[in-house]
Amino acid sequence: MTELLGLSFARPLWLLVLPPAVILLVLLYQRGWRQSGWEQLLPASLRPWLLQQHPGGSHALRFVLLGLTWTLAILALASPVMDSTNQPRRLPDSAVVMVLDVSRNMLSDDLAPDRLQRAKHKIRTLMQDYPDSQLGLVAFAGSAHRVSPLSRDRNTLRSLLTALDPEIMPIDGQNLDQAMVLARQMLSGHPQSTSQILLLTSGLDSPEREVLASHARELGAQLAILGIGTASGAPVPLPEGGFMRDSEGRILLPRLNGQQLAAVARQHGSRYHGITVGNRDLDYLLQPLRTTTDAEVSDRHLPLDQGHWLVLLLLPLAALGARRGWLGVLLIAALLPPPAQALSWADLWQRPDQQAMQLLEQQQPAAAAERFSDPAWHAWALYQAGDYEQAATAWAALAATEPDNAEHHFNRGTAQAMAGDYQPALESYEQALTRDPRHTAARHNRGIIEALLEQLRQQQQEDASTEGDAASSGEQPRTTGSQTAGNGNGNGNGKEPTPAASTSAQGSKADATPGSTTPATGGAASGDLNNGQASPSMGSGPQREEGGSTSPRGPQQQNNNAALEQRQALQQWLREIPDDPAELLRRKFLYQHLQQQEPPR
Repeated sequence: MTELLGLSFARPLWLLVLPPAVILLVLLYQRGWRQSGWEQLLPASLRPWLLQQHPGGSHALRFVLLGLTWTLAILALASPVMDSTNQPRRLPDSAVVMVLDVSRNMLSDDLAPDRLQRAKHKIRTLMQDYPDSQLGLVAFAGSAHRVSPLSRDRNTLRSLLTALDPEIMPIDGQNLDQAMVLARQMLSGHPQSTSQILLLTSGLDSPEREVLASHARELGAQLAILGIGTASGAPVPLPEGGFMRDSEGRILLPRLNGQQLAAVARQHGSRYHGITVGNRDLDYLLQPLRTTTDAEVSDRHLPLDQGHWLVLLLLPLAALGARRGWLGVLLIAALLPPPAQALSWADLWQRPDQQAMQLLEQQQPAAAAERFSDPAWHAWALYQAGDYEQAATAWAALAATEPDNAEHHFNRGTAQAMAGDYQPALESYEQALTRDPRHTAARHNRGIIEALLEQLRQQQQEDASTEGDAASSGEQPRTTGSQTAGNGNGNGNGKEPTPAASTSAQGSKADATPGSTTPATGGAASGDLNNGQASPSMGSGPQREEGGSTSPRGPQQQNNNAALEQRQALQQWLREIPDDPAELLRRKFLYQHLQQQEPPR
């Protein structure tokens, strides 16, 4: 931004057009635009008698209006700016980790429809009102789990939030300490002034309040508590019918101890507010974060482009000029199209990525891959199109750009496995596990590839031993003077060549199914496999003798059939994996809970 004569311009280079415009205006005036045009038709001796001379008058006014129009147009293109005094509501550099209580107490229906649904609605409101902030989610009951890392991906967070329910938690209860530790770890790389932890709970018992007090003492204003429920409480319905009871058989009425939570927050400089129908609760709880952000923004004074107002001044001038058509000619000359380019009707309204997404939804992945400019979606479209080698190459480029992203290595390994490159796929899965040891999909796919490679090695050893037994017993296939098909060693002994491991591996390319991936916030294993691929090759096929019989290859054929059946069974198992976020979260939480219970080695 450049200041000139007290004014600031967002695009000051347009001001360089002013001197050439002034020179052009003077030249046009000197070349006789004040004359009517008859001067070129009449002889010079008759002009003084037949033509009426104008000392300037309206002709000079035309050039004044033309100069004023050019000046306003150039100033509008230079975009004069003014500092904004409005404080923005958005928090572009902020990070908020929401810690959601998913215990059975959240199923109490003292708030319609129940406490958990009201808490989810409040989180959705936060996602909608603060789209530029990074949001993360931690769910806790008897154990705590990270549902979503800090990101701006609202679609994934919304999908996972819907799936949260006490039924998917490994154990009931309230392990607040573990949840707060996870939340603080997620905010470890963010400054305290622009990060906050929002705890949504239906109440805490005495031990958990002490845990809350210890964390509030360290977090201070960085902690905000939103109470979900009422002081009167309501019974908690059970899935099998009836209501939740205590050890003495009495119906439990979980009550929100809001005063005690508010006392803990007030003692350590944190904030507490009960849930409300509007946004008053969130506005109060996020006030420290928004105040800090607004203070930083107020020092920068966000500039606002005011050039569009000058266009309104051009309208009456354009109306005057359009009467004789000369201004229209200038506008047409200024709006001449650029050099010819291949442009379709869809290019006028949609970006290439939007067009490619539509093609992908229309089951045209090959065409979508040509249109995608986003590298992750380009790789995914290639994978969907069955071009696994190019997809692996695309994900390799992404892995080179972001070497610490385990999902890129996992996606590359899956594409390599689908292309039949099992050893490179194994290395890619190792790279993914090195960067994320808890990547269960990579660990699962690595086990499948290792089992397949081991089976191929055993098959090769069995084939070699079979041929060795045949050679030791002196059995040889009958041949004529010419060699049978596939026996190209030229020694005339009639032995079949030992099939190489690469041949068997190539025969299994189309049916290896370690999983598939999606390019959203990271790949996730799924069962979307291609069923229309050719069946694997069985080597060079049975070798026919001259008399019409075939050479004995029974053991190899049986081994290949067994491998094919195993791969087909694996495909069927992967296809049966349900695309259910709740089930995936339930298994993930259970796996993490069991890992936490294991004693350290």
